[in-house]
Amino acid sequence: ALASVMARRPENTGGSLIFQEGKEIEGDYYVIAVYDDPQECTISFSAYELENDQTFTYPFHYSEFDDLFKFDSELMNPSNQDARFHWVIERLDFVQDARGQKVLCVGQEPTQELEDDAALVEEKPQATSAVPTYTGGKITAATRAKLLKELDTQDDDKLHEGLVKSEGARTRFLAELHAKRQLEQLKAAQRLQKADDEREARLAKLEAIKQQQAAKALQHKEREEAKANTMTMLDALMKKKEAQAIRTIMQEKDEQDRGMGREKSANRARRKAKERNAEEVRKIEQTRASQLGRKREEQVAIRERRIAELNREIASRVFDHKHLLREEEQRKREEKDAIIEEVWREKAMERTRKDQEFQAFLETEEARERVLEENETRRALAEREYLVKLREAHAAEREATLQRRSLLHKEMLLQWKIDASKRAVADKSHAKREGWREEKIAEREDARTRRFRETEFLSTMRSRAMSPGRHSDEEIAAEGSLEQTQKPQSPSEMQAFQRTFEQTQRQKRHAEREERRRQEEDKKEKLEQLKGKDPSVAEVLRMQQWRKEQEAKKERIEQARLERELLQEKEKADRLSRDSQREETWERLEKLRREKSLERDIKRNEACISRSRNLPIGTGLPVVLTY
Repeated sequence: ALASVMARRPENTGGSLIFQEGKEIEGDYYVIAVYDDPQECTISFSAYELENDQTFTYPFHYSEFDDLFKFDSELMNPSNQDARFHWVIERLDFVQDARGQKVLCVGQEPTQELEDDAALVEEKPQATSAVPTYTGGKITAATRAKLLKELDTQDDDKLHEGLVKSEGARTRFLAELHAKRQLEQLKAAQRLQKADDEREARLAKLEAIKQQQAAKALQHKEREEAKANTMTMLDALMKKKEAQAIRTIMQEKDEQDRGMGREKSANRARRKAKERNAEEVRKIEQTRASQLGRKREEQVAIRERRIAELNREIASRVFDHKHLLREEEQRKREEKDAIIEEVWREKAMERTRKDQEFQAFLETEEARERVLEENETRRALAEREYLVKLREAHAAEREATLQRRSLLHKEMLLQWKIDASKRAVADKSHAKREGWREEKIAEREDARTRRFRETEFLSTMRSRAMSPGRHSDEEIAAEGSLEQTQKPQSPSEMQAFQRTFEQTQRQKRHAEREERRRQEEDKKEKLEQLKGKDPSVAEVLRMQQWRKEQEAKKERIEQARLERELLQEKEKADRLSRDSQREETWERLEKLRREKSLERDIKRNEACISRSRNLPIGTGLPVVLTY
């Protein structure tokens, strides 16, 4: 509603009005309106000129609008919309496009207002923020934390209230607008007064010029009369001289006829007469030229007087016409103000009615919220009781399970201790029996060795004691050679023979024991097969299998943990690589963006300089002074 009355909405601009502010640009006053169009994702700034009802629009895309404040720690917060809009409005300015038309643009620095207007118009107080203002770059950790907290704690209702202007803000805006309008009217009256004073001064000057021209005309007329008299006299003199010259020529002719003696004097007289005639002709031509110059000056003065009278008449008609136009404009402005006041009164009544309806709706909503809150509280209490009972049941069940598991664990540990003690006793008794057995085996081996030695000794002695007649000579020779070979020749040889013999006997006994042990094991296996499987052996095998499974499970868990850590390290390395690439890309593109921005600034400055240079002379003069 405010946009349709105070600032006419542009034809191609959609969305709702969210902000308005007054601004002076190049000596003219404008109402800057901000429209938000969520469908097109654009924010449009429209400048409505108060003098001729023209509207200029400059749209922003959401991303372009946010890019303006990405280096400002205060304005980078989207909730600070009023400060953002004020920042953009401060930098709005006009430039000329390729067709020479005035278009709206955004400058790098705030546009400067005129000093006299700044002294007469009271500036609107700007909103202050508790967050310190930074021009860009890095921000401190405390400021970043505060900004994040503000972003997390912002309220949609407060944001909506901030977007919709209050009645007080509208009243202040209208008061400021009327004050600016009264100031413009005062300036227009002063300009009219100044124009009237200048017009009177011009008329007085024209009157003085007229008097001077009349005096000059009188003097010129007197000079023309004197010139005419002089010309008459010159004509009479020339006629007299021509007659005299004719008479002189005739006399000379007579003298020539009379004789050649007088020829020289005649020639001399002719030369003198010719020279006198040339001088007289020159004076006559000079007199005629001066007369023509005076006539031309008179005609020029007459035409200038006519042109000055025509200019005064045209200026008077233009002044009367512009005076009528100003009166008509003043009447239309008064009618417009009356229409605006009527529309605002109707809108105030409509707004009051809507506020009453909204208050009734809020009361209904508060009652509904209270009922819903009571219902939610009751359901929450019931749910809490149910959860408490469920937790108690789970706790009791868990406690019973833990007690049962603890008892089973204790029984298992006790059984393990009993089995271990039994195994220790069995191992001790087995070790004792093995010791006894080894002793018995050693005693039997010693006895067997002694018997064998004795047997060997006795057999040897018996073979020696036998009769020699019972054997042949060859056998006796072989036995003799054998005895000589086996019989030790010295005590050392006897000891070596004894050691070799004992070692051979030990190996033989060891092989016999191994054979008996194998037979005993085979016998035990057959007995075990006959009497069935031992349950303790099955339990031992089961425990061994359980230990193997536990070890395998630990290995799998360790392997999974190792793979997870490797995957996390790989993801971290990839993330660091992506971050570094993104930073490199951003730095490279930021350099290009800065270069393009600098190039655009240079082009914009050149366009402004060219526009200022191409403006026609006298553009800055008031309208009332241009005829």
